[in-house]
Amino acid sequence: MFDFKFADVGEGLHEGVILEWKFKEGDSVKEGDLLVVIETDKVNAELTAPVDGVLKKLGKGVGETIHVGETVVLIDDGTGEEEPTQKEETKAEPAKEETKSEPVEEEKSLIGDTIIDTEVMASSSEGQEKQIKTSEPNVRVLATPVARKLARDLGVDIKLVKGTGHNGRVMKDDIRKYAGSSSSQTAAPVYREVTVSTEGDVELVPISKLRKAIVNAMVTSKQVIPHTTLIAELDVDKLVELRQSLKNQDFYTDVKITYMPFIVKAVTKALREFPIFNSSFDQKNDQMVYKKFYNIGMAVDTKDGLIVPVIKKADTMSIVSLAKEIRRLAELTRDRKVQLSDLTNATFSITNFGSIGVPFGTPIINHPEVGILGLGNIAKKPVVRGEEIVPGYVMPLSLSVDHRVIDGADAGRFINYLKQLLENPSLLLID
Repeated sequence: MFDFKFADVGEGLHEGVILEWKFKEGDSVKEGDLLVVIETDKVNAELTAPVDGVLKKLGKGVGETIHVGETVVLIDDGTGEEEPTQKEETKAEPAKEETKSEPVEEEKSLIGDTIIDTEVMASSSEGQEKQIKTSEPNVRVLATPVARKLARDLGVDIKLVKGTGHNGRVMKDDIRKYAGSSSSQTAAPVYREVTVSTEGDVELVPISKLRKAIVNAMVTSKQVIPHTTLIAELDVDKLVELRQSLKNQDFYTDVKITYMPFIVKAVTKALREFPIFNSSFDQKNDQMVYKKFYNIGMAVDTKDGLIVPVIKKADTMSIVSLAKEIRRLAELTRDRKVQLSDLTNATFSITNFGSIGVPFGTPIINHPEVGILGLGNIAKKPVVRGEEIVPGYVMPLSLSVDHRVIDGADAGRFINYLKQLLENPSLLLID
């Protein structure tokens, strides 16, 4: 019997909601068949059968929430084993022993005026305790969903917290203690929930899982990072002309060339010139983490909320290659079909509020990055050239940086370098 569990895929995804089962109990499946679609905070994950066999029991029904480590489905794989087995590469918690489970912690969550008790069960083993090495960045941390939410709200990296619960499980008190200690990764204030009146003529609409993820990300960024934003206007007549000339080439008729590929190219060149913008600040260890790869996050406006797919190895791509990849990621993201691998490991991000006609903004940094570039709408305006005032195309840029590690002068030099590249776009074609 194969026990297929919901694996820990990282990126803060700890639970999902069953959207659709493609098979029912008793059906035969082949390895690789699409079994179930699960909605997570960021993507709709499609899980495929890990083995051939017959579905004996579905772990959760449509509309129910499944957490990391819980059984997705039991599959009779013909091994003849009475106890469920798992492949080694499945990154889920060990199966629980029903006869030896004992309550470890009872946590209460306040929702409106209703208190919900969540009894957390943990399995015990004969004479063995799981050792949690929180100093290792990729370790699987044992913690309840309530504890994980508290860690996100406080801006605490739960991997760095030493758990005092059963089998090293991280408890809420552990997170509070860590957040208040001098060794905390952040000195962020506590994010407190407040009561909102529902009296009168109101409509109550629960927010989506994606919106909850956005709430947590925005709160963490603003609590942890002291933002400062610089704004500049660029004279981009040459860029407009270059883009138009490429659009008119028959060779590129199958490519949608927007301004974004040019901007991504300029950003990757600027990141090479100013490496601190392609880094993260490790406050706990008082060190900078400089990244030697250039993955550009691209904020995409969807009907469900903002999602940031990542252009991997953007520095190695041509303008045309970037155009194709940007279109691919944008379409998959808007259809909520983008893969989790396309949402991870960004080193710097770009957001385009100009697409909705807005010239300026103060974008929020995607923690733990240290900068984000905001693009305003290109518009024809009076510009001064020599002694004359003439019409020209102007592009506004807004650069937000982490003021803990980037000074205003450095940010100014970065945005001036971008200005030089985008006002003279032929420089983007030279490696």
